[in-house]
Amino acid sequence: MKQLQTQKISFEAVYNFRDMGGYKTRDGRVVRNGLFYRSAALGKMTSTDKELFEKLGIKTIFDYRDTNEVQHNPNPVFPQTQYIQIPAKGKHAFEMPTNAGGKDFYKVVSPDMFRDFYAQMPFHNSSFKELMITIQNPENLGLVHHCAVGKDRTGIGGALILMALDVPEETIMEDYLDTNNHLRPMVERMAQAIQNQYNEQELQQFYALMSAREDYLQAALDAMDHRYGSKTAFLEQEFGLTTERREQLQSYCLI
Repeated sequence: MKQLQTQKISFEAVYNFRDMGGYKTRDGRVVRNGLFYRSAALGKMTSTDKELFEKLGIKTIFDYRDTNEVQHNPNPVFPQTQYIQIPAKGKHAFEMPTNAGGKDFYKVVSPDMFRDFYAQMPFHNSSFKELMITIQNPENLGLVHHCAVGKDRTGIGGALILMALDVPEETIMEDYLDTNNHLRPMVERMAQAIQNQYNEQELQQFYALMSAREDYLQAALDAMDHRYGSKTAFLEQEFGLTTERREQLQSYCLI
């Protein structure tokens, strides 16, 4: 269990935005606040939200969404912030839902397909490779990484960051599952909007896909061990994060 509460930052029109600092590592150090933030999409920000965002001193927005998702909900522009957008979905055939398309996503994508999605995402993924390069340069931090709701692609990205910092797996899982608390109001609103077009089974599938579920992230963690034998070998061979590079990363990210 984490020793410090991560800091939820309340925006008017951005969900699931939180500081990933405050987690204890295996050796008792703590992840610094203000370096890593995770979030849902930022495109609906109000003027008050933008003022708050600028006060956080964020230098990098790292966006995992597909191009069509970004076109339908563009990121706000902040002059002092660099913007990196590399789709993290990989070769999965399903189209991620947007406000203009993918409405049948929750009817055609099953929880089993989603577990497979998680199990494939961490590997040979150009988005996460760039993320791991980006966080090794202190000049790029604070960094906010996000997808549409900050759950799946951001869930994997968050797990990779915390894993590289040597945060225990049970804490990584807790950070991931905490998404359910932050998304609940949005999920209920979405459910109200679609319930007339969905039968009971489809509605249950909607809730399953909109939940951060332990078996989803566990599928990714298990796949790392299965393919590489250990998380350490996975980080080194997928991302070039040798022991030396991880120690260097931890030296400025931990206190």
